[in-house]
Amino acid sequence: MSRYFAQALIVLVLLVGCATKRPSAESPDRYRSFDQEDTYILEALFYKNHGDYAKAYALFDELYKKTNNPEYRIEAVKLLVAAQRYREADKILKELLSRQKENAELYRLMAFVKLKLGDIDAALLNAQKAYTLQPNNARNVDLMASLYLAKGDNQKAYDLYAKAYAKNHDDATVVKMASILYQKFDNPQDAIRLLETHSKMIGCSENVCLFLAELYRQAKDLDHLADVYTRIYEKTHRQEYAQKAAEIYAYKKEYSKAEKLLVTSHADDRLLLAIYKHTKQFDKAAKLAQKLYIETSDPLWLAEHGVLLYEGAPRKSDPKLLKTVIHDLSTAFKKGVNDPLYYNYLGYLLIDHDIDVGWGIELVKKALAAEPNSAFYIDSLAWGYYKTNRCEKAYEQMKRVVDMIGLKDKEVKKHWDKIKQCRSRKK
Repeated sequence: MSRYFAQALIVLVLLVGCATKRPSAESPDRYRSFDQEDTYILEALFYKNHGDYAKAYALFDELYKKTNNPEYRIEAVKLLVAAQRYREADKILKELLSRQKENAELYRLMAFVKLKLGDIDAALLNAQKAYTLQPNNARNVDLMASLYLAKGDNQKAYDLYAKAYAKNHDDATVVKMASILYQKFDNPQDAIRLLETHSKMIGCSENVCLFLAELYRQAKDLDHLADVYTRIYEKTHRQEYAQKAAEIYAYKKEYSKAEKLLVTSHADDRLLLAIYKHTKQFDKAAKLAQKLYIETSDPLWLAEHGVLLYEGAPRKSDPKLLKTVIHDLSTAFKKGVNDPLYYNYLGYLLIDHDIDVGWGIELVKKALAAEPNSAFYIDSLAWGYYKTNRCEKAYEQMKRVVDMIGLKDKEVKKHWDKIKQCRSRKK
């Protein structure tokens, strides 16, 4: 049985139950039934679920005429409201309320109809009657509060929600109270205090904390914003919130907090890798790069793995290490990595360790073709010329580097001194 027909039969049972029940001795009405009643109901529900309110209304209206059951009349008037036929609905609701003065649902419908007809005072009067009959019904509270807000009676709306909140301390109501404080009274600090108190006493649900986060975001309060996102993550275990919190911690350079959250949540391994690199935790970074390469097959992570292995190695001249690094980077190039950063990295490694200076110079030139004014790439080329005893060419390139960035970098100063000595010997 489809979901639609399952739902339709539930409603059918409810409606037929109303149709066949005997009225009390005080009631002048007598409900009648007829052979095709069930068919009418199913057909009416079909049209209602497909948005054809006119046909659905006509069937429920016919059901009422044939049975005299007011439940069908109420369904019919709901369909008039759905079809925006408010004046017809107003007329029928008056008739129904003359006989069902204790029906809060009818008063709610009438309030909505009166509002649509432009009579907000009459709408509020009917909403108050519904609220008097069912003061603990959230729909009645919302209806009255929304009408107070429409009239500009913001304090009355807030007080109504505060009264409801005192009974239930529910998330939905406290969010509405905070919204009034923020939007209507322009008082974000009181809204924050209300939500923080609720979150500490009752709990920080996703809805409550998201509103709180938005208030902190607009106030540019990054400390509290990160804390709220962390709380939402701990409540929901949804990675997006851990990522947001970690991004804020990283921006504020609170790397240990960001790292802890990212390790726990696995929300953003790329951000975690960036933090490992920034904090020089190269062993962890290399393992994470390897994991990313296995998961994604993206050769960029293979290149990163090679670089990070080398950066974290205590003995950089280890032949086994150098072989692995060269393999990772050269394989990454074959698999499509075309980045001057990695060309220069491998090129300089080949030159500095006297492994293959010619290949190294070739790779550095590739890097320079992409970024011809990079001081560090020019430095690598100069060092390659030095290693091949081309001291004058090395000096020309190294002079450019010194003119560009000076001698503050230790590696640059070392190269400059060596190349000047080489040039002097040649002369």
